[in-house]
Amino acid sequence: MSDRRYSRRRFLRDTTAVAAALSASTGVSAAASSPSYDGWFTGDARGAETKNYDGTTVDKTGQDSVTIEVGAQGNGGSYAYAPPAVRISPGTEVTFEWVSNTHDIQIESAPSGASWEGVDSIENEGYTHSHTFETAGVYKYYCTPHLSLGMKGAIVVGGSGGGGSSGGRNASADWGDWFTDSARGGAVGNYDGTTVDKTGQDSVTVEVGAQGNGGSYAYAPPALKISPGTEVTFEWVSNTHDIQIESAPSGASWEGVDSIKNEGYTHSHTFETSGTYTYYCTPHLSMGMKGGIFVTGNSGGGGGGGGGGVIPDLNWWNIAWIAGPSAVAIPSIVAYLLWDYHRAGAFDGVLDRGPSEAPPETTEAPPASPERELDHDEYDPWGTATLLGVYFVIISVAWALMYFVEFLGNGPHIFG
Repeated sequence: MSDRRYSRRRFLRDTTAVAAALSASTGVSAAASSPSYDGWFTGDARGAETKNYDGTTVDKTGQDSVTIEVGAQGNGGSYAYAPPAVRISPGTEVTFEWVSNTHDIQIESAPSGASWEGVDSIENEGYTHSHTFETAGVYKYYCTPHLSLGMKGAIVVGGSGGGGSSGGRNASADWGDWFTDSARGGAVGNYDGTTVDKTGQDSVTVEVGAQGNGGSYAYAPPALKISPGTEVTFEWVSNTHDIQIESAPSGASWEGVDSIKNEGYTHSHTFETSGTYTYYCTPHLSMGMKGGIFVTGNSGGGGGGGGGGVIPDLNWWNIAWIAGPSAVAIPSIVAYLLWDYHRAGAFDGVLDRGPSEAPPETTEAPPASPERELDHDEYDPWGTATLLGVYFVIISVAWALMYFVEFLGNGPHIFG
């Protein structure tokens, strides 16, 4: 038997190497998840907080042209881009319209290879600037004179699938002709082609009987995109309205509100089933009081069934990032531990015995007190196995928190 000892010091050294290797194997890029502005709008980056940004990235994917107002009301005056954050498809032309004086557009950051140069000079009301965004990625920009007031904006190019049937978190709703004249009822006057993106939020509010369509005859917002498991609260802000469901995904449990309700009434429902929901107000359908909710999820949208639940919308590229390094790292770690055990003499007398050798005969010895007590630092196989199991559980929990919570954004953030 070798006199080398597999000590606790050696074990701690090995487990430190294991933790480092597993941490490296779980270093997944979050680029494929929802847009991250890295504190751009909160004031953690440069400039003040952008107070007209409420966490919503307005979804304009699939549209050929989009307009952003420069110098809109916000941040304590006419110091805002509206909307401050917008998502578009590659090839969309964005027109910036100055609605007040003394503003420019300075680019803070843009994807590699992007050609947009912003507007260097200070311009006044009536000026316009257009650019067609081809390069996918996140563009951040600001107004030089009013950066300290929070006049900042962002454009996300790409990341959304076409049509409502794609179902993933970045999918776009396909409303067909529901909001136009050619559908049932009148055209929805307060719908401007925008589906308000509230994915990732636990609760959302829709006003019933808001101003629009020639009076208090609107749902606001009329078109909404949410994640599975989001609770939507409908708040009546005027009288004599209901919510009748026009269409819903197969298996959906939402029944709307059949009876006419008045100001102050509320109705809440948690949307679990992915797909497209359309609804209307019976007394005011002819005026265009219609709405729609698109619930993202891997079960498929656009009327497709399936339960959304609270399972995150997994991205296969992220899974590949996890599985690939782990498939290499874990066998390598196991091989290293076996080698180090062998080098320390843990398998002496086991590996050295040939396959045909019979185990040595043993004779029972009379009970006797041990010649010496075991040293505290000597190897304890059962204790080592227990510690390895504990470390594996800790690392597994850390992996789940880092990937599903931090990278996919489906829960409370642990850091920051």
